[in-house]
Amino acid sequence: MVLAVVALSSISAAVAYSQGAGSAAPGAPVPARDPDDDDAVGSGSAQRLVAPVDPKARVAWLRDRVAAAISGQPRLAKAAIAVSVIDLSTGDELVAHDADRAMSLASAAKLLTASAALEVLGGGFRWRTTVHGAPPDDKGAIAGPLYVKGRGDPLLGVAELRALAADVAARGVRSVERLVVDASYFDDAVEPPRFDDQKAETAGFRAPVASLGVARSTVTVVVVADPGGAATVTLDPDPGADAATVRLINKGVTSVAHGRTRITVEQKPKHNELDVAGEIRWGEGSWEVRKRVADPARFAGEIFRRALIEHGVKVKAKAIGSAPVPAAAKLLASHDSLPLTEVVRQMNKLSDNYLAESVLKTLGAETRATPGPASWADGIAARDAALAKLGLPAGSYRAENGSGLFDATAVSARQLTTLLGAAHRDFRIGPDLVASLPVGGLDGTLARRWHGHAARGRVRAKTGTLDKVNALAGYVAVDGQHTLGFAVLVNDIPPGQRPSARSTADDIVDALVAYLGAYPGAPG
Repeated sequence: MVLAVVALSSISAAVAYSQGAGSAAPGAPVPARDPDDDDAVGSGSAQRLVAPVDPKARVAWLRDRVAAAISGQPRLAKAAIAVSVIDLSTGDELVAHDADRAMSLASAAKLLTASAALEVLGGGFRWRTTVHGAPPDDKGAIAGPLYVKGRGDPLLGVAELRALAADVAARGVRSVERLVVDASYFDDAVEPPRFDDQKAETAGFRAPVASLGVARSTVTVVVVADPGGAATVTLDPDPGADAATVRLINKGVTSVAHGRTRITVEQKPKHNELDVAGEIRWGEGSWEVRKRVADPARFAGEIFRRALIEHGVKVKAKAIGSAPVPAAAKLLASHDSLPLTEVVRQMNKLSDNYLAESVLKTLGAETRATPGPASWADGIAARDAALAKLGLPAGSYRAENGSGLFDATAVSARQLTTLLGAAHRDFRIGPDLVASLPVGGLDGTLARRWHGHAARGRVRAKTGTLDKVNALAGYVAVDGQHTLGFAVLVNDIPPGQRPSARSTADDIVDALVAYLGAYPGAPG
């Protein structure tokens, strides 16, 4: 085990779920849940670490601590482990262990998507959703269709569609012939690349992406217990009983006073049905599960149609049409999304695949050289062009989608720290990227790690978790003057050993914090 080490010139701080290309294993793992839903309360050795005062000795000490963190997990002997640590103030690489090996990043791939989006679109970019039609006559009737046009807003929710419906009603509209969805900002390929690796997966983390989508193109089945013996089953959002995209079939869910909650939700794509059966223990109150929607644009149209009806606008036809907005149609209402900075923040803090894939395709839509719907290839080309400016030449890595889900990535630890360093130096990217990352021990997917450690609050990093993958990459700092960029990537994890991989990363981060001068009980 050899660690390449570059000496640090001086330190003024006080002492204190996918297979990587490197594994050559075909096929993707089968995530049973949202990939970064980490159920660990805490990990790592939690021992007090004190680094030497002498700068050269400190680097040697850090090298030894990283080596010990890797060798201290013998159950990972057959796993692939790659580590890179750079000093962002000097550009020196302090530690490199198999740093050029192509690895699966899992959801740490969102670092690539976020950095490219901030570079290309800018943190203030917003998505606009609009409603168009002919002006209403003196009775409030619109001749012809009412059009709703989506431009990829990944945070569009029911509240926003209701607000648009209220604005339409406030213009005096009382009836329309039918509702038509314009989803032409993106093309019709709603499945992000590699999402077909697991076609049978119906969970919300594998939601499709259209230029008009609501509630992240998912629907939540909510079961509420009733001491009387029945149970209430609803959909959120609810497109209505006459909807064509989602139909709820309650097969007799009951409430019981004793026993365990046992509920099944069977999704039948051919019939757009969600069959719900089982029982819920009434003392538990409620139970829910989030499912993907197969036809996201039409589903959003049905939600908007219901919102129009709730605001007194009669929609005569039940069916939702699909067509571009005519040039002669008038703008009746519009909604601007939250800025990209907030989308990237939610994307990284919560490791949201839908947001990442929406941002990727938006990159394509905003950079296409010719008019027309954006494709996934457009998004990937735009992202790769941006990453080339940040030190990752096109063709030197593989990233087939924006989220890292399934067997989508082959990126080295050194490439990640190169990107982290370049982003940190670019004031258009660095502040917003750092702010978007989970904070160790405080929030997001790192909320339950490093409690009782000096690293708590001093590490901001993106997680990545699949069946055989555990990744952690980001920044460590004790003060505003000295920041380290790091990547710890573990692939080919043996069954049941993801906690061991997580402990390795946590111990390495503890060493980085001590190297910078912090220790348990230190101020701040």
